[in-house]
Amino acid sequence: MKYASYLIYLSGPITAGHGRTVEDNVASALKVYWACLRAGVPAFCPHLSAAFPSAFEIDYLTWIAYDYAIIDKSTHVLMLPNWEQSKGANLEKQYAEHRRLPIAYSLDDLL
Repeated sequence: MKYASYLIYLSGPITAGHGRTVEDNVASALKVYWACLRAGVPAFCPHLSAAFPSAFEIDYLTWIAYDYAIIDKSTHVLMLPNWEQSKGANLEKQYAEHRRLPIAYSLDDLL
């Protein structure tokens, strides 16, 4: 597999805001996640956790620490549509930049 050494962290909005629901954000992320898998690119999609309402019982800082731990194991970060509107995605991008990970803004850019 050409991209077997990759682990792509997908970064984008999860919580509702800017006219988008949690479901909108999860659906958008899943489209990119499935495109990664179809292209043979291993990816981690934190949005899958948001499919369960109980995920929102975990406090924000715990989620960010979890995301950073996954980013530490990732080889690249892929910014999802509307990432600029997400506090968490902006923090993840800054963290990835600090870690000097390659950051892409589309799957085509990544590949």
